[in-house]
Amino acid sequence: MLTFCKTNKIASLCLVLLLLGSTACQDALDEKVYSQVAVDAFYKTSDQAQLALNGVYGQLWNDTYRDGQWVTLADVTAGTLIGGGSANGSGDRSGVTNDFNTFSWKSDALELSTTWDYFYNAINRANVLIDKLAVSTIPNKTRLDGEARFLRAHFYFNLVRIFGGVPLQTQGTTDLSEVNKPRSTAEEVYAFIVKDLETAVTGLSPFSQSDQIAGKATSLAATALLAKVYLQQKQWQKAAAEAKKVIDSKAFDLMADYENIVNPDFRNGKEMIFAIQHGGNANSTSQLYQTRMIYLFGPPAMSLPNGTSIQFHLLKDLVIFQARKEFFANSPDTYRKWWSVRDKMPYYYKNGIKELVRDTVKMYAPFLTKFNRVDFSTGILREGVDYPLIRYADVLLTYAEATNEVGGPTAEAYEALNKVRRRARAVGTPNAQPASIYPDLTGLSPAQFRDAVLNEEAQEFVGEGHYRWDLIRHDRLITNAKQLGISAAADKHVLFPIPALQLSRNTALKQNPGY
Repeated sequence: MLTFCKTNKIASLCLVLLLLGSTACQDALDEKVYSQVAVDAFYKTSDQAQLALNGVYGQLWNDTYRDGQWVTLADVTAGTLIGGGSANGSGDRSGVTNDFNTFSWKSDALELSTTWDYFYNAINRANVLIDKLAVSTIPNKTRLDGEARFLRAHFYFNLVRIFGGVPLQTQGTTDLSEVNKPRSTAEEVYAFIVKDLETAVTGLSPFSQSDQIAGKATSLAATALLAKVYLQQKQWQKAAAEAKKVIDSKAFDLMADYENIVNPDFRNGKEMIFAIQHGGNANSTSQLYQTRMIYLFGPPAMSLPNGTSIQFHLLKDLVIFQARKEFFANSPDTYRKWWSVRDKMPYYYKNGIKELVRDTVKMYAPFLTKFNRVDFSTGILREGVDYPLIRYADVLLTYAEATNEVGGPTAEAYEALNKVRRRARAVGTPNAQPASIYPDLTGLSPAQFRDAVLNEEAQEFVGEGHYRWDLIRHDRLITNAKQLGISAAADKHVLFPIPALQLSRNTALKQNPGY
């Protein structure tokens, strides 16, 4: 649950769902309703509108993100992670041949139908709120509208990258006859996203650091997302210009220590432009339902060479993802790598979690450890580990990439890239590594600089759902897959298929080529 939502979680959730036509809470609670608020009578106060906005934010923490499906779509298919296998068991996943590891996914894949449903649900919530705010007299409606438009743009950006052109729902849906729309073109969807973000920048200006610290959308978050949208369309000059606005604002900077980016002790720090707020109170009261994502990356339990069973946190076997061995082997041994993916751990537990041993043990495979923050006294992974959507490092690399594509690498582009590389080797911290480990770059051709930026993006954002789109932007997804031995990879896989369920519901939809 988002940390800035109302404290009465059940009542708030039921009210939001009621406004959107859902009966989920009524079914769950099975109670007689003695009073309710009609939709037309709602949105009369700032508190009511904020509650509805929280319902849009709440869709960020749905199955797609919370259960790691976004990571499957964006990281597994990009070749940095391996996904699949039983979530309740140990064992090397290198040989797992599920659909997304092997590029054999079909239109009935759960990950695709879930993503479509949840993202459109979020969009409809935003649409309803935007519609109601337009005729409201709420004093702060411009800011609320800006947040809603930022979120709507975010969900449409995900949809257009996943599926290509999708139906553009721009108003709240109140009648089933409004659902059966044909697909708009990708260009039309992108144009709508850009318009939403431009409006959001205006509505959320000036930048509010207090909103950023609270995990809300801000004018600079909208500007940063706009830079990413232009980048994905290869509108290099516009992407560089928007990224430069964020850089020149000096409102953000890199965290000196890579470990602290998602450390719950530094939530919404100076690098975090926008993240999914992962609620909870940090330690022993963790519940699996709320904290599911942070458990999906391992490492799982294993046995030492002498047969001793060990584990690394309380839920010893809940893991879905493993770092691809090729990616791990090709990543320089930087401090960043240690806090991203590793094949050894500096501690383990024996006898369940009764005995903590501070010793380094090699694992049977590399795992993504970026989101693991264990409470050593309980063995429970900590809550409050937010999932980054836009970081300042993303802005720097967007600027470096876009500037290079315009006319080759400039001094500013080198500095943006090298700043990220210097943080990778922990310059300025007690853990600083020598420059020889990961030196600053200079004297590269535009093609070499492009390769360097893409390599940096893969390592910097592993597990954060970026790299697939980076590869697609430069027509490298299929080549990359084939180099990893994925022989089934074909041009059609640049897009995912429209979910079969949606095709059966909406006869106006047309399937992507090849599916």
